[in-house]
Amino acid sequence: MEEEDRLSSLPDDLLHSILRELPFKHAVRTSALSRRWAPQWLRALASSRVLDFTDRDLARGQLPARAAAATMRRCLELHAEHGAPLDVFRVALMLPPGSSDGVFGRDVVGWIASAVARGAREVEVELIPTPTPTLRGLVPDSDDGSAEFVELPGDLFVARNSLARLALGGFSLGAVPAAPGGLAGLRSLSLSHVDLAGEAVRDVVSSCRALEHLRLSSSGSWRECESIRIASETLRVLEIVGCIDVKQVRVTAPALESIAFHDDDFFWEDADDVVFDFDDDMPALRDVYLSRIRFAHDSDETEFDSLLSDVEHAPVWTLSCDGWNLRVRFDTTNIQELQLLIASEDDYDDDLEVFAGFFQENELPLLDRLFLRFPGHVTDASDADAAAAPAGEVVDDSEREIDDEFVLDSLSFIKLVNFRGTRFELQLLAFFLKRAPALKQLVLVTGGEEGGAPGPGDEHLEVIQRQVSAMRKASPHARLTVCGPCQDRSQNPVHTRLYDEE
Repeated sequence: MEEEDRLSSLPDDLLHSILRELPFKHAVRTSALSRRWAPQWLRALASSRVLDFTDRDLARGQLPARAAAATMRRCLELHAEHGAPLDVFRVALMLPPGSSDGVFGRDVVGWIASAVARGAREVEVELIPTPTPTLRGLVPDSDDGSAEFVELPGDLFVARNSLARLALGGFSLGAVPAAPGGLAGLRSLSLSHVDLAGEAVRDVVSSCRALEHLRLSSSGSWRECESIRIASETLRVLEIVGCIDVKQVRVTAPALESIAFHDDDFFWEDADDVVFDFDDDMPALRDVYLSRIRFAHDSDETEFDSLLSDVEHAPVWTLSCDGWNLRVRFDTTNIQELQLLIASEDDYDDDLEVFAGFFQENELPLLDRLFLRFPGHVTDASDADAAAAPAGEVVDDSEREIDDEFVLDSLSFIKLVNFRGTRFELQLLAFFLKRAPALKQLVLVTGGEEGGAPGPGDEHLEVIQRQVSAMRKASPHARLTVCGPCQDRSQNPVHTRLYDEE
């Protein structure tokens, strides 16, 4: 007896609501279920207020770009014919070589123009550069900055519209006028891998009179943009990610609440041109994320010191630990939450004093929550085994020349993520446990293996639990939790988006 197809007997409107929640690729696949299902995904898409074509396979170019473009063109036509309102339009596609000024480029511009004209509040279009031979052999999916850009016409954002969020990647904005009226209502603007001069950034931002969130990111572009000037009375969140050639950052944003700088190697060889100039008066600033910022010479650090002095009143910080960042000295007396991102233990295996020095020389009287995040996976299992402390060994920092007199009086919560129980990790943990008399909770979250395989088993968790339980603690009543990432229910840091792992 054939099993009854109860799913297909559901009303169309219910089926459509289910299909609209599926990723684009999975919605298309439902057409193979039965003859009745074949047109359902198209009908669901045609009546949806959200058109999302950011499927990973499309973005990685597994479907030829022109075929993907034809599919999207047909979907947009059906949606327009149906007459449904359009609130959100998202696209991520690989940009084929030589297509920026051809049919493909004109199609993409047409999609944006159509979405804006139809009243979309959110438009996100990312054209991912095709990897060039320069780096393809060394770094998969890399780009050397020579990729083309699709030019946006000057009249695209002239007319008033409903846009509240705009995210563009892989475009040239050279023809966009200095103060386009269509961007006046934007609350969020993200520009990634765009062809845009520094002065144009200032002009575009100044035209967004309601702007609250600005993200500037790059993957080798912005070659002609060494200086960024931003002035906004409404801006609350600023992210500058990967703009390695930018040497001067001048920001006047009195309402700023969150600042993030990150690059895989934010490095300047010449301090003469490096300028960090932030508004002295940012009373609402609540969190700062500084990652991978280094200089060639000690004398170059003066401008970075200036940045620190402008933002040191923020209560929440995330710092990447590349050795240099932990040697900075600034006023840390306002910090209540601190997250340290440890890219590689190799830099610290014999230098626990670097961490100790940061906490000894920077007073942290208000520090309540401390998060340490270790590398997410180990590339060499033999190295990991060699670094692990034997199961019966009690590890502490007593062999290190570290001052035992200072304490972290207010520290009540410590969380270590991707914890494997290496000798370095245990020594670092012992350092904090001996100096946190107010500690209430300690959470150790183990990491999964590379590729999504399961992490350590119960036996390994028990070994870690015994090792930590045997450590000397300033707070004997602190609650200890050792678990895998799926079991973790403890609090997370304010900064959960980690640029180092993207």
